[in-house]
Amino acid sequence: MKNIPIIALMVLMLSSVFSAVAQSEYQNGYIVTNQNDTIYGQLQDRSPEPFGKIYNKVKMKGYWIFNKKYGPKDIVFYQIGDLSYESIWYDSYTELFTVFHRSVPGQGKKVFMRLSVNGQVKLYWDEYRDPDSGYELEIPFLRKANSTEMVRVTQGIFGFKKKHLANLFSDCSELVEKMNDGYFEIPEEMADFYNQECY
Repeated sequence: MKNIPIIALMVLMLSSVFSAVAQSEYQNGYIVTNQNDTIYGQLQDRSPEPFGKIYNKVKMKGYWIFNKKYGPKDIVFYQIGDLSYESIWYDSYTELFTVFHRSVPGQGKKVFMRLSVNGQVKLYWDEYRDPDSGYELEIPFLRKANSTEMVRVTQGIFGFKKKHLANLFSDCSELVEKMNDGYFEIPEEMADFYNQECY
């Protein structure tokens, strides 16, 4: 009889662990196909930690018998939990020791990037698994509507790439001034400011 509360607590703890593991494997969401059809189901785009892996194709299960997989060429968008991902063309090239990034249809390869801010300027995060450390890392890019240029926002520990960002936001002197004064702490703040105050 004395062991009943302990057993109940252990059962409760184990059920919480199993629930968390299940949630990390599949989450409610939807995809948008190239034909602009929206399909709802449960999605998984990476394996659970530790030793997790980001999949090239998002897995989906629903009312059909077999699970389906969708790559960047198969769909234009997917939502998993609270996170949004867009399929875009991505390419990079080097000129005079500087790496430039762009999104031009048919050039480079199609990839999924997390869409953090949507508007006249979009903020994408390129998520990847570092092969040496095994940690999941991400690189932020800004892209204006109707532009092929993608500007890398930060450079590791050196913070914002102010010169490139000043060129990108040359049409909004207030934003550039605030950036140089240290007003923005994260890329989302910069993108939101442009969408709300500059356009």
